Amino acid sequence: MLDKIEVTIAPTTFALAAGDTVETTATIRNLGQSVDQLTLSIEGLDSGWYTLPVSSVALFPNDQDSLKIILHPPKTTETRGGSYPFRINVVSQENPDEKSTVELTIEIQALPELELSISPQTISGRKGTYQIVANNPGGSEATLRLTASDARRILQYDLHPESLTVPGGGRSEATLEVRPGWLTLFFGGEKKIDFQVLAALPEAEEGKPINGQLVYIPWYKTLPRIRLPWMTRPPAISAFKATTDDKREFNLSWSVKRATEVKLDDEDVDSRGESLVHPAETTKYALTASNKYGSASQTLEVHPLPLPQAKASERIRASLSPTALQVQAGVIPVQATLQIQNLGDIVDKFLIEIEGLDETWYSRSASSIALMPQATDQVQITFQPPKKKGVKAKEYPFVVTVRSQSTPEEATSIVAQLEVLPAVDFKLGIHPYRVSCRKKGTFRIRLANTGVSDINFTLDATDLDEGLRFRFKTDNPEVTSWNTVEVPMIAKPKRGSGVGEKKRYDISVTAIAGEGNMQTINCELYHSPFIGSWRPILRAIRIIFFIAIIVAVVYFVLKWGGGWQTLTSSPQTWLNNLIHTVEGWFFR
Repeated sequence: MLDKIEVTIAPTTFALAAGDTVETTATIRNLGQSVDQLTLSIEGLDSGWYTLPVSSVALFPNDQDSLKIILHPPKTTETRGGSYPFRINVVSQENPDEKSTVELTIEIQALPELELSISPQTISGRKGTYQIVANNPGGSEATLRLTASDARRILQYDLHPESLTVPGGGRSEATLEVRPGWLTLFFGGEKKIDFQVLAALPEAEEGKPINGQLVYIPWYKTLPRIRLPWMTRPPAISAFKATTDDKREFNLSWSVKRATEVKLDDEDVDSRGESLVHPAETTKYALTASNKYGSASQTLEVHPLPLPQAKASERIRASLSPTALQVQAGVIPVQATLQIQNLGDIVDKFLIEIEGLDETWYSRSASSIALMPQATDQVQITFQPPKKKGVKAKEYPFVVTVRSQSTPEEATSIVAQLEVLPAVDFKLGIHPYRVSCRKKGTFRIRLANTGVSDINFTLDATDLDEGLRFRFKTDNPEVTSWNTVEVPMIAKPKRGSGVGEKKRYDISVTAIAGEGNMQTINCELYHSPFIGSWRPILRAIRIIFFIAIIVAVVYFVLKWGGGWQTLTSSPQTWLNNLIHTVEGWFFR
């Protein structure tokens, strides 16, 4: 039966990439003759692909309301590009046989094709600064991991940033600083060094290469060009920006060149650093850099979300219980009960609005409710923040507003607070897995914080034979929520690197976060000393000693007979002299 329920959804086809989110609205009209509760459900689609903030609505005859549908196919290996049909069902609670259906389709797009370039492609000098540009012609956001290398491993690289986010239809840039190692700085002449920048999507096994070149000019060719005036330049502010995930907490970051003193407002700071601020209202921050040749300053303004304010209406009485809630992101949801009473003298419909929280964090048993005068009813609000980037362990204030549909200016607002509890979650990685060395080997420990809490790590490393010494660049690194750091680890054999046999060491690296949160990863070190054993050296010494004895005997025998010239000119004379010398030893 389709004559008592009317459902309208536009469009009916949604094109998006895996990991993206799209919202649509289902407009539901009650064509029946009585008040009815209509329930919306989705069929033919996995439950992890969609969210229904409100799944049912109560409607008067010939009344209509809109329910939001959020589609978010996950970015997993199981999510393939293609067409995924599904249907929306709306069923009457009064008569379950009354049902209306709408056929919809999701078109999953393939991974974005990015256009990458490097500018300039070739730089001549002792170092070079390049710009990596990524254009995204697609409609979905993409994240790239950037790495740089050269075949001869004589260059050093500094990428800012190493991870590049490119919006759909937009472009992003990264800066690459390239310079040779210290051996190249002092030895060798002019040379061309080719290098490669690899840009890879997280979903892709292989990245896309971009080629560049540094034409190294030796230091002695630059001596005539040295000029002192550059030393008298004033400081320069390279970057000063603010980033935020929730528009309440802002991360200020800056970078300054040639400064002897840097101040953020009135506080002394380093030339490069970050600061976390929580402004209650629109605030300006001033960064000032100075040296004896001048100063530079830059101002940054941030606009936080306004703090929720409570208010009351004479026609609406509303209460929320509890007003302070605690929840773990992505785990068990918590509920609060909103009680509403119509204090007016007419039948009215009330709209329930929630401000200050992302719409994916909560759902309501009803987005609106109709009440007779002096009547009371309840609405259940369920809170379940997702476990994803941007969600952190802290308090989130919000406001619940009950508004009259007939008189929108009549509204009652309740201030509440949702606290996301701390939870430790991280991933441990190591690169490379296997290292060969003569003196020491270097590994890079990758610590990825995939939880809502900042983590202080404790690192430790052991090997089965206890034949290595380990040193970390940072023994107790701190990783903020949803960020990743790499810590170099140096492994050095205790027995030295001069003489010995080749040996493989099996290494276990342990990262401890908080209390009882521990992960271990394995790697290998192959030690190849300069000299494998003392035996070849001793054998060579014996041979040399034996040859020296033979040479000495031959030399003295020739000398006792009168020398080489006597031997070649008169062998008999030489022999007589030799016999005479030997007889003289025994018959004197």
